[in-house]
Amino acid sequence: MRTHGLTPSFSFVAAALLFALGAAFSAYSQTVLIKMGDNQSNQGTNAPSPDVNGHYWNSVDSSQFFPGLTNIDGTTAGAGWAIAFGFEAGAAGDTGANNGPAGPVPPGTPANCVIDANALGNLGIKQAVYDYYVNSEFEIQNLYPSRTYTLTFFGSHSSSPSDYTVYSIFTNSSYTMLEAAVSQYVQYPAAPSVPNSNMVASATVLPAANGILYVQFLGTNTVGGGVGTGQAGGYLNCMQVTQGPSTNASPAASPLNQTTLIQFGNNSLTNCALGNNMYTNCFSTPNPDIYGHYWNSVTAANFFPTTNAVGQVDSLAYSAQPSLGGLDSYNGPDSGTNGATIQNVISDVATNALGYLGVPAAVSDYLGGYWQIFLDGMDPTHRYTLTLFGSTKYPASELTTYQFWNFAFTTALAPQLNLNVGSGQFNNEDRVATVTLTPSADTSVQIVVFGTNSNFTGYLNAMSIVDLTPYPAATAPPVNATWLLNFGDTNNPPNPATGGALRGLSNPSPDSLGHYWNSLDTNYYVNPVALTNAAGTATAMTAKFDVSNPAYTNVASGFAADDYNGPCSPLGALPSSITNAIINTNALGYLGIPGAVCNYYVNSHFILQNMNPAHQYTLTFFGSHQYNSGPASSGGDGYDPVTVYNVYSDPGYSVLLGSTNLCIGGANLRTWNMHRLAVIGPIYPSASGAMYIDFFGSQQGDSCCTNTGYLNDMQIVDVTAATPTDPFTQWQDHYFTVGELGTPTYSGPNADPLGKGISNTNQFLAGFNPTNSAAYTHIISIAKASSTNLTITYLGASGDSTYSPGFASRTNVLESTTGTANGSYSNNFVSTGQTNILSGGTGLGTVTSFIQTNGVTGPARYYRVRVLVP
Repeated sequence: MRTHGLTPSFSFVAAALLFALGAAFSAYSQTVLIKMGDNQSNQGTNAPSPDVNGHYWNSVDSSQFFPGLTNIDGTTAGAGWAIAFGFEAGAAGDTGANNGPAGPVPPGTPANCVIDANALGNLGIKQAVYDYYVNSEFEIQNLYPSRTYTLTFFGSHSSSPSDYTVYSIFTNSSYTMLEAAVSQYVQYPAAPSVPNSNMVASATVLPAANGILYVQFLGTNTVGGGVGTGQAGGYLNCMQVTQGPSTNASPAASPLNQTTLIQFGNNSLTNCALGNNMYTNCFSTPNPDIYGHYWNSVTAANFFPTTNAVGQVDSLAYSAQPSLGGLDSYNGPDSGTNGATIQNVISDVATNALGYLGVPAAVSDYLGGYWQIFLDGMDPTHRYTLTLFGSTKYPASELTTYQFWNFAFTTALAPQLNLNVGSGQFNNEDRVATVTLTPSADTSVQIVVFGTNSNFTGYLNAMSIVDLTPYPAATAPPVNATWLLNFGDTNNPPNPATGGALRGLSNPSPDSLGHYWNSLDTNYYVNPVALTNAAGTATAMTAKFDVSNPAYTNVASGFAADDYNGPCSPLGALPSSITNAIINTNALGYLGIPGAVCNYYVNSHFILQNMNPAHQYTLTFFGSHQYNSGPASSGGDGYDPVTVYNVYSDPGYSVLLGSTNLCIGGANLRTWNMHRLAVIGPIYPSASGAMYIDFFGSQQGDSCCTNTGYLNDMQIVDVTAATPTDPFTQWQDHYFTVGELGTPTYSGPNADPLGKGISNTNQFLAGFNPTNSAAYTHIISIAKASSTNLTITYLGASGDSTYSPGFASRTNVLESTTGTANGSYSNNFVSTGQTNILSGGTGLGTVTSFIQTNGVTGPARYYRVRVLVP
C-alpha cells in the first residue's frame, strides 16, 4: 500500500500545479474531465462541451452509471479507452451549489463563480465548478492495470465545518486498501466565508488488477456526531483523470540496421478482411514512422522481401498462410465502442512500453485466425530476437499462442509463447511476447499463431526481428592494395558439360566508384590472368581456375558462370540486366556494384599466385542466389542456402589457411543475399606466394546438385601494405625473412643478429643493413700522411635507399680522445672538427677519411665515429 499526502499552500502550489497541468495534459485523447452534478441533480447544471478552451466534459450524477465517458478532445471512448464512472449505491452524498464558488443562498448562476481560471488549468470553467457533491464514494472503471493515472480534484465551499477535504483512492471495493490520499482546503482557514478559487490536489496511482479505482472524499470535522454520507464537510466540484505511461519496462533499443519491423496490414486492399469481418480498412505504416524508422506493411499471404529499420534492403523475406480469419482492424487498438476504426493516429497503446512497435499506425490492424508466418533468408549462424505484439478488444480467445518451427515442422526452434491479447473491452496495450532463437539450417523459421479457444483464433498486429550478430562493416581499404574480382562476363564460353550457352553481363571498369575490376571466365583455367588492382595498376598477382584434378573441380557437371536467379534476375526474370540488381550497396562496400554481382560461378577451385609471402591478406566473398531449398533427400531442389569458402596453402587443398560460411539466399522462398559478406583473414599465403581457394554448398549426400555453392564477386586486400606501420617495422620487413621475423632474438629491436656490436634498433637509426656483417660505423685504418699528419679512414653512415621510407642521409662526426700510458683512454671524446653529411647510401655505409694535423706527435689518441640524425 502506498500513501501520499498533500496540504498545499495558497500561492506557490497554485503556480506549480498550473505548470504541471499544462505539461501533462497536452495529450487530450488520454484525459477525461468530470463535473459533479448535472441538469438532473439538485441545483445542478451541465458543463458546456466544448467549453471556451475547446475541451469536452462529462457531467455526472448519482442516479445512473456512465459506461463510456468522452475524452477531453471530444472522441467517444477515444480510440478504445472506454473509461466508466458510477457512484456507489447508498454512498452518494448530497448535491448542491449553495456556498459554492457562486456564493451563498440563493446560489446565483455559474457566471457568478469566482475562480482563478489560469491557476485551475483545464478545470477552470465556471459551469464545471458551480455545483458539488458532498462526502461520497464512486468508482472509475475500465482503466489499464499497468498504466498510472493522475487524478486531480477541485473542491470549493464556504462556511463549512471542515476547512479541508481528504480525497482517498483505494484499490478494493470495501475501501480498505488505500493507494493514495491527498487533502485540499475547500475554504480558506483565515477566512472560512471565502470558497477555494485557485487550488487543486493531485495523486498519481496504479489501478487494481480489475482496472478500477475506488474514490472516497470526506471532511475532517464531525457534524451531528459523525462524518460521512449526508454530513457536511467534504466537497468535490469537478475532477480530471489523465492516463499516464505504462509501468511495463521499455524494451532495450536494438541497432536499426539489424532490426526488421513488420506490420500486419496494408492499404493496398480496399477492405483488408479476408474472412467474414468485412468492417474496416487496413493501413500501411508511413515510412519513415514517427521515430524515423522504416516498416514492412504486409498482407495475409503475400511474399515480401523486407527492408531494415533504416530503409536498407536486407535478405529477410516474409510470407504467411492464414487458415481462417484474415486481416482486419475491427475491435483493434484503433477502434471505438462500435468496433470500427476511428483514426489510425491515436491507437490505444503504451508507446513507451512497446519500444519500436509503439507506433499507432503499425498496431491498428491485426491478422487473426489459425495461421502461419514463414520467415526466410535468415542466417543459420546467427541468433535472432523476435518480439510479437497482438491486441484486440473482445478477442475470440484472450490468449494467443506462438510456436516456432523449422520448415518441415519436425523441430521446435524455441519454446512456445503465450500472450494475453485483450479481455472484454480492453485491448492489450503494453504486453509483448519475446523469444531468442537460431534459425534452422535451411535459413527459415515457421511461426504458428493460434488461440486457446475452440476455433483457435490467434492475433498478431506487429513484430520486430533483431539479428543479434552484427555483420562486419564493409571496408574501404587503399585501392592500390586492393584487388576486385567478379566471376563471369560477356565472354563466357559454352558450358563444357552440355555445350549450351551461358548468360553473362559486362562489369564496367572503372565502376561508379572509380575502381577497376578483373572479370574472370573459363578462359582462365589454362593460363592465368594478371590482375589489376582497384587503382587500375597492373600487378604481379595472377588468378586461374584449377581443373587439374577432377576430385577438386566440378568441370564435368557444368563448371562455368551464369546469372539466372542471381541478384540481377530477381524472381527468375529474364533477361538479366544490371539495372535490375537488388542489393544493399552500402553494406557491400566496394563489392556492391550491380555489374559485378550479376554473374556467379558454381562450385569451383581457383588459384591466386605471385602474392607476397611476407604479407598478410584478407579475402572477402559475396555470393547470392535464389531458390536454395536444401538437399533433394529432404524434399528440396538440391541447392544449398549456405556456401562454404576455404583457402589452402597447397595444390592438394589439404592444408587449410582459413574457412568461412555465407548464407547466399533463402531456403524455401525466392530470397537472395543482398547485404551479407564472408571474410577470411588476415592470413599469409604459402611460401611460394599462392592461395588455393574452393567453394561449395554446406549440405551433403544428394544425387542432384550436390553441395551447390556460389561466388559472385570478391575482394582481396594486402593488409600489410594497406596498414600503416612504424618505420622500424618497415625496416624489419625489408631485411628479415618471415622465419626471421618470427624469431625476436634475431630480428627484435635489441638483437644483434651478426654480432657486430650494434643492436637492430641502432642499425635502423643509423641506416645500416643488419644482414651484412661489415655494415656498421667503424674506423678502418689510421696511417701517417706525412711526418706530422695522420690519415683516419672510417666507414660512415650514408642512409638507406633500398626501401621506402629509408633514410636519405646521415650526419657523421669524427671524435677523438687521449690515451693513457697503460693503453686505456679517457671517455672525454671531442670532435676532431670533421663532420660529414653522407647521403645516397644503400645501407652499407660510405668510406671516407680525415687528415689529423700534428697527429704524429703528442699523446696517444683514440678515434670513434658518432652518427647523428639526420
